[in-house]
Amino acid sequence: MSGYLSGIEYIGFRKRTDPAIDISGVDFLTEHIKAKHQALSASMQYQCNLLSEDVLFAFQFNSHDRPLEDNILILCDGNVVYANAKVVHRSEDQILCTEEYDGALKQVVRSKAVTIKAIDVDEWRQIEYSTEDPKEACTIQHAIDILELNWFIL
Repeated sequence: MSGYLSGIEYIGFRKRTDPAIDISGVDFLTEHIKAKHQALSASMQYQCNLLSEDVLFAFQFNSHDRPLEDNILILCDGNVVYANAKVVHRSEDQILCTEEYDGALKQVVRSKAVTIKAIDVDEWRQIEYSTEDPKEACTIQHAIDILELNWFIL
């Protein structure tokens, strides 16, 4: 079953060709944009419950048959949807992360703890989120690199 909610459909893997698009300040103040992203959030949370993925991205969804390009991800374990996520602090302690994307598997040295600044899509407010959990820190840094098209150049 492909998840379909409010015109949003899960399509699975789709190769990225451009960096994800951030929500602008003007968009952030628009009720229509808020409603659109919160509908996507609900669909992402639903799909996380069906799949065994660590993270899902907006680009894995269509809205009314159009691919989404927004800078939005969900950490399935925490069931929190973030937009415009950027790492604002990295610990000096590092770990080796095993990461996969588009069939490519790599081991990447990353910070063991990170803090991100993002928009919590469900609360529709800017937040900072910190984690010292090594697996979550790996997942967050990897996901942001994918959205920014930086993962393949590591």
